[in-house]
Amino acid sequence: MGLIVQVQYKAIDVACPQCGEGKVVRVPETLFSQKKYGHIKVQVPQGAVCQDHVFVVFLDVQGRILGYEKIDLSISSSAEGKPKEESYEEDLDQIKIQRFIDILGFRCVSGLIHAKLFNYPLYLIVEEKDKVNLEYINNVLDEIMPEVYKNKRSLKVIRYSSYVFPTVSYFYTLVKNQRKSAFLMNPKRHIVQMPWNTGLELEKSIIDTVLNSNKQNNQIKNLNYHITKFLEDVDQTLSILKTVKKIAKKDLTKKLSESSLTSTITKDRVNAIKEFIYRRFSPDLAKKIKD
Repeated sequence: MGLIVQVQYKAIDVACPQCGEGKVVRVPETLFSQKKYGHIKVQVPQGAVCQDHVFVVFLDVQGRILGYEKIDLSISSSAEGKPKEESYEEDLDQIKIQRFIDILGFRCVSGLIHAKLFNYPLYLIVEEKDKVNLEYINNVLDEIMPEVYKNKRSLKVIRYSSYVFPTVSYFYTLVKNQRKSAFLMNPKRHIVQMPWNTGLELEKSIIDTVLNSNKQNNQIKNLNYHITKFLEDVDQTLSILKTVKKIAKKDLTKKLSESSLTSTITKDRVNAIKEFIYRRFSPDLAKKIKD
């Protein structure tokens, strides 16, 4: 009888940096046992996590995700055959949200919108040598926000030296300990820290609605419109909370559904409304909403 070798795998929860589709993939344990330090680069083929994209995930030797890299399969038609370079100079009125997602990743765009709207500090962690067009990103985020929330929170950069911190995950840990309430991401379209418990369902649903809309022009303004509709539901909730000592989420959902003609009131939306009231208005009012 031949010797049967059983391969052990480590389960890694991976999200596509372009569309946000998530799935658990299995990576052979031998990849980690062969390396004592540094990072492991794993290419995820089309169809393994999502149906449309190929990307690379970077893992540390413990199997923790350090970042992602999108693989651009499109080739320039120029004679040299060089890949197309990223262009950040675009008219904000005409920019497509998909373009913004291509640059930053679906989950990171959702996270940035949530952090700015819900009043969390937001940072991009980059290496000292990295060039970042913060003005472009912040201009787009401001265009997405309703007027009252423009310029209230801006994405800022935290830089580190790869010579001082050859293991970037250690630097991430230091930053997370110092800024526990901040949204943190890196240039590889990976969320380093998300300081809220409500997830990104609100932002994902809004972005999906815009992307699936027949109105392809002014997608940024369309995002602004849907966020404004969410704020109208917040205002309606505030009116309800001022008249009660407490209210169950299911009862609040029913009341909002009866009064809202333009919003689909779901459990995730009510959770987001409660968080928004807690962050932007009054923790005491938010606590009136009971599970």
